[in-house]
Formats: sequence, C-alpha cells, structure tokens
Amino acid sequence: MKKQLGSLLVSFLLPQSGMAVAQQQSPYPFARGALALKKMTTAPQIDGVFSAHEWDEAVKISDFVLFRPTVGDKPKYPLTAYLSYDDNFLYVAAEIFQPQDTITDRVLTQGSSIWNEDYFGITLDTNFDKRDGYLFHVSPSGVKEDGLVNGTDYIAQWSTLWYAKTSRFADGWRVEMAIPMQSLSFDPALDTWGIQLRHKLSAPYQQVYWNLNDGETYGWAAGQVAPITQLTGLKQGLGVELKPGLALSKTAGEHAWTPSLDAFYKLTPNLTGVVTLNTDFSGTEVDEVNMNLTRFQQYYSEKRDFFLQDSQVFSFGGLNDYDQNGMPFYSRRIGQGAISGVLDINWGTKLAGQIGDTRIGVLSVNQAQDGAIDDSTQLSVVRLSHQLNSTHQLGMIATQGNAQNSGDSLLWGIDYRYEDAIFTDQRLEAYAWYQETQSQHASDDTKAYGGQMFLPNDAVYMRAKYRYIGADYRPALGFVNRRGIQYYELVNHFRHRPKQGPLADYLNYFQFTTFFWQTDDTDNHRLSQEYRVRPLQFEFKDSSWLYVQHETRKEQLKTPYKMGKNITFAEQDFTFSKWKMALGTDSSKPLFGEMRIASGDFYDSEVKEFEFDLNYKPNKFISLALSRQLYHYQRQIEKEQMYGTRLRVNVAFNPDWSWQTLLQHNTQSDSLSVFSRLRYQSRPDELYQLSFNRGFDLSEGWHERLTQFNETALKLNYTFRW
Repeated sequence: MKKQLGSLLVSFLLPQSGMAVAQQQSPYPFARGALALKKMTTAPQIDGVFSAHEWDEAVKISDFVLFRPTVGDKPKYPLTAYLSYDDNFLYVAAEIFQPQDTITDRVLTQGSSIWNEDYFGITLDTNFDKRDGYLFHVSPSGVKEDGLVNGTDYIAQWSTLWYAKTSRFADGWRVEMAIPMQSLSFDPALDTWGIQLRHKLSAPYQQVYWNLNDGETYGWAAGQVAPITQLTGLKQGLGVELKPGLALSKTAGEHAWTPSLDAFYKLTPNLTGVVTLNTDFSGTEVDEVNMNLTRFQQYYSEKRDFFLQDSQVFSFGGLNDYDQNGMPFYSRRIGQGAISGVLDINWGTKLAGQIGDTRIGVLSVNQAQDGAIDDSTQLSVVRLSHQLNSTHQLGMIATQGNAQNSGDSLLWGIDYRYEDAIFTDQRLEAYAWYQETQSQHASDDTKAYGGQMFLPNDAVYMRAKYRYIGADYRPALGFVNRRGIQYYELVNHFRHRPKQGPLADYLNYFQFTTFFWQTDDTDNHRLSQEYRVRPLQFEFKDSSWLYVQHETRKEQLKTPYKMGKNITFAEQDFTFSKWKMALGTDSSKPLFGEMRIASGDFYDSEVKEFEFDLNYKPNKFISLALSRQLYHYQRQIEKEQMYGTRLRVNVAFNPDWSWQTLLQHNTQSDSLSVFSRLRYQSRPDELYQLSFNRGFDLSEGWHERLTQFNETALKLNYTFRW
C-alpha cells in the first residue's frame, strides 16, 4: 500500500503543463462581460465617507438585477458600486439609496453573523476557475463577515484581515472596503479574476446581484462570478505574516502563561507556508450541543483559526460538515483526545495553495499523545487535486498518525469531481472516491468508497448518493460514525416561483420535496429505511416559511438501544411514522424565530416533539437567542422526557467592545455549561479576549453538581505583516 501511495504522490508532484481552465461566456441574459479595472494612483481613505473625486478612477457599476424572489426584476432601491485596485489592495465601494427607516441593521459586534441583516458584499475568485473563492460582506453598521466559497458550499468559520467602514446619509448608506493582496492567494501571472457584487435587503426580502451566469444556483456561489481584467503589478510585500499571542489561563486551579506564534510565508503569491509553535486554543468558542436522537456519534464543525486557514484545500470527495460519514480528514481529531481531553500542540507546519492547475495541502502536527501526555506523536495529512480540464478534477489524500497510540495509522484515497452545465443553465456536480485504511489482518475490510451526484438548482433540485463503509475502515484522523454499511440517498424538490396572478402577490415560491434514505449491511441485508414527503412547503414575500412533512421509518436493531434513561428499545424490527410541521417567521423583525412540532411513533413508543428557536434583536446593542428542545416518549406506563435549553446573549457596548455568553443545558447528558467572553477589537490586527468556560455534571442534582471543566483565559493576539 505504501508503494501505491508513493506512486500517487510522484504522479501529482511531477511538473504539469499548466492547463488553464477554459471559461465559456454564459448565454444567460444577466451575465456580464469582462470588466477592465483601472489602477488607482491615489488610494481612497477607508472611512465610509465618499470624499470629492475619491472614486473617480474606479469603474462605476449600476446595472444590478434582482435574483430573489424573482429573477430579472428591477431592485427596489437603486445602488451604485465602484471597483478599483492598486499594487497592495483591491478597493470596493457602494452607495445604496434606501430610506433610513427601511434599513435592517441590528448587529454591532465584529465577528457576528449578519445574514439576517441588510448588507453589501462580494464573492472574489482570484484564480477565475469558478470553483472556489472568498466572500466578504459588510452591514450598514460596518460589521464585517467573511468566509470561503467552495463551489456551492460556504465555510463561514474562516476569517482574514481586511478593512471596511460605512456611513449613513439622508437617503441611504455607503460602504468602503479595502482587501489587502496579502490576505489573498493568487497567481500574479494571471491578470483576470472573477467577482460578484451583492446587496441583500431584508424588508422586503430581496437579493440583488450584478452578475448572474444562471438563475438556478446560489447567486453568491463561485460559478456566478464575472471576469475583471487588467490586474497587473500586484504585490504582497515580503509575504511574511506573524501572529504572536499570549494567554494567561487558569484550569483546575493551576495558572499557566502560554506564548504562541503562527508564522506565515508566501513561497509564491498562491502558495503559503505556515508554522505554528506552542499553539493555544483556549478561549475558542464552545460548540452548540443538541441532544443526540440517534445511535451514532455526533459531528462538530471546526472552529480553530489555524485549521480553518485554507481548509477548502483539504476537502475530499464532496464530503463536508453536512455529510461526514467516511470523511478521511477531520481536523478536530488533532489537539483533542478521548482520554486526556484537550491536548497540547507543540508545533505544526502547513503548506497550502495552488501551483498551476494543482491544489496542494500538506499539514503535519506534533502533539501530546492521548493517554500519555508526556509523550508526543506526529499527525500528518497530504491532499492534492489537479484540474484536468474545465470539467474534470482528480485528487488524492493520505493521512498518517494516531493520537491514541504510538503506532502509525495510514489512510490513502483518491477522488474525482465533475462539474458542468446541462440544458444550458442547470448545474451538475458529481463525485466518486475510494479510500483504504491500514489493516491488521488480511481479511480486514478496510475500504470505503462512494459516489454522489447533485443538481443544485432552484426549480429542480436532486442529490443521489451511494456509499460503502467497510467494517474495519478506521480513519485515525477522519470521521466515521457508522461502519460495515452500504448507504443510499435520494432527495429532490420541485419548486415553482409564481411571477403573476394572486399567488405571486403572497409567495416567493412553493415546492414539493421527497427524501429517501436506506442503509444495508455489506452483505445487502436491510438495516434501516426512511421516507419523507413534504407535500406543502411555502416561502412568503416577507421570507417567512412553512412546511408540513410525513415520515416513515423501518429500523432493524441488532442490539438493544437506550436513548434516554427509562425506555430501552429491544433487538427486533420496527416500522413507525410521524407527522411534522415547521415554520419560520420574518427575520427582519425585532422578534423572529422557528418552531417545529412533531407527533407520531418512535420505535415502539409514542412521541411528541416540540422545538423552537427564538431571537430578539431590539437594537444593535442587544441580541438574545433562546433555543428549546422537548421530547416526550411513552410506552404503556413507561415515560421518557428529555429537554435541552440553549441561551445566547450578545451585548455590544460599542463597535470595539462586546460581551458574549452561551449557556447550555440538557437532560440527556445531565450537563450544564456556561461560556462567556469579553472581547475588545479596535483594529483588525489586534484582539483582546477574556473568557470563562464552566461545565457541570448534574446527574446527582444541582446541589450535588460536579465540576467537569473550569477554565479562565486572558488572550492577546496581534498580526504583523511585511
């Protein structure tokens, strides 16, 4: 197997004949042609105020078009955008003419989500391959949100250093943005990038874009960018970035000073090397934990900055945060152990970026060994993917190392991706992949393979998947929560957006949706099957929504299953069903939320479920979010009641100071946790945080509670660039 792995590495690392991805001009009527930018001779002052002649050298854009709810309509409020650049920055500005009392702007804390607010932003594709890019949004209060776009997937946890300021005027608001070339990866030999400009209006709900290559997929997706040209003379300085940090933490009564350092060096403008020393993750926001109503391990998204940097490079086979079983590399395996909990990372290195048509990701971390923290272990991953032409991509991955023992645990895999348009404007994405993990015996079934196909379109959506996970497939640095299975999935919806008539006055769309899942063992014996039908699903003009759903499940339990404390489901075959109704209200209002109600059967018990998420944003200084889950099961005289509560409180004193608190409790694990963080950030390159993280075991009651973890941390982080 190591010879096979070596051959794959050699074939990818041999010089390739830089094959540029051919870009076809979309025939869609709202697709824009190439836009030639002018280089600024005098940089604008990023203060949100349009000074006289400040944007005269920029290209002026005013031909925006409505994307949702109705493609092609004229936006309710006109806007004008400006684009330019110099050697060191890409400059973007916009002037939005909108009455002050129609602006939805209730967030003041940097780092908070602004997807429910008004905002202006861009998608930026510096390789102009329409496969991945950067996303930058700014709210009317100047709150910034950034992320990565991987095809039609959005990675919200990523962030970088950039600048933006806003201002209000009588008839609307203005925004000015400056994105440093040092914050981007690109090939300086290419003078063409891709960009999308976007304005989101909350009341009435509208999505407004400059360019649309098709009206079916997401407007912010990588494939929707239009070309901007004549980008020349771009500089990234020396390509050196240092992020020193210092943390004073108190854990279990012990104090510790922890200096840390992340050092970045751009070997080329499109290839970055990173070294991390004594990496400290104290103060990282805790996970939002829901009760687990399945028999399988839960998955949690990555939140740590070091692993989020260039994380899209390591994605494999179309597996992501929403589809994880069989994922070969799951970065949260690093720095955490089942025995010791959080583990020290002594040092790590990472190389990520692109050379020609080949994307490269190499990561190697030296950390404490789980269960033997005085020893260390090395964990490594290599990910390569090569764009064969405009539609075909071939890749490989290899991981080595296991935090739980000193022996090696090797995984290797290959994957293929196809992406193109069919029937002129319908997107088609397809993936196929194969993996193997290290075996102990010749008879071990250590392989995993699968394929999936997507039509990620608005009117007709479909996804189909098949997956085989061997009984002995054990990715030491990956994620698997059910092995020894074959998995089938088929989901589709048919959506109609009425453009005229009485329905058009009230509805953005209505749709019919079906779901099918089936799991067999590797000998083709049925384990589970589930059907869901949503005969009624609506989105109204104010973006509120409603659906009714019926689901039927068949489960064959091989071993008894006890989800709670009182009811155990025996080893036998079950068939059961339930009805569900869900609704969400207009998110532009000060009080908004979602509610889900279900009633029916669960295995051989009766079930009633009630869930709600309630948000209250009376102004931009205070935000409250309360979530509640209640599940009641009854079988004859046996009863089981589980509930979970989550409360998030954000207080913004001003744009620099904020206080965030997250409280969580659920009766399934009999646990209570409180995370609270005071945050000060007056500049993008400085951050000060004081955090408190407490966890309690309540299995013996509140008065007999046991402390599970107790950490207080003061962190200082800076960024220096040359």
